[in-house]
Amino acid sequence: MESDPDRDPLHGIGVPGRLRHCTLGNFVPRAPALAAAYSRALSYCERFRSGLSEGGLGLLFWGPQGTGKTHLAVAVLAELVSNAGARGRFCEFGQVLDDIARHHDRTAPATVSGGLDALVAADVLVLDDLASRRMTDWAADTLFTLVNGRYLARRPTVITTAYEDVDTEVAREADARRRQEFLVERVGQRLRSRLLEMCVFVPTGAPADRDGRRGPARPSTLGGLRRSQGGG
Repeated sequence: MESDPDRDPLHGIGVPGRLRHCTLGNFVPRAPALAAAYSRALSYCERFRSGLSEGGLGLLFWGPQGTGKTHLAVAVLAELVSNAGARGRFCEFGQVLDDIARHHDRTAPATVSGGLDALVAADVLVLDDLASRRMTDWAADTLFTLVNGRYLARRPTVITTAYEDVDTEVAREADARRRQEFLVERVGQRLRSRLLEMCVFVPTGAPADRDGRRGPARPSTLGGLRRSQGGG
């Protein structure tokens, strides 16, 4: 059933219909890492009205597929659009790369223009599934220009990625196949460094080891959890 545009805060800002049901109220944290991520999302929304002066300008949810990263990101967006008056935008990483390819001159230095202007200008931007596709060097430069533009303007950005976050040194010590599972290998150290400056990195599940088993989640520094009253 189509949602009512007059009642749907996510209508017209890029959120696919399949995700418009996602709220903080119906998110169910079924594992400790998800409970901590949910708590972080709640805290972020509470701090938004005060200007996010402490605790991070953005959030980056990282973890395996199916752990609820996109649900949390969309739920944060819905909360801020509905209750904080934010002008929001949602985009999938692949769509950004397609937009870069359509609107930008590869012979010129990387700039942000065309369809990316709205992403730079949004009060809150959700960038879903970061690093899901390989980038050319030129596209990587353009993506950095977009992200850096939001960082310099102090505009909050919420990001999701299925790729594990590790330091460059850890990535270098891994074999070639394992390195492809690391965020830094997918987006480069320059962009990862900028993301570390502008976002709190929040794990949503345990990364897989080389045999496909799940390792322990990174310890959380969060305090107690405010549990949702909703189902779903």
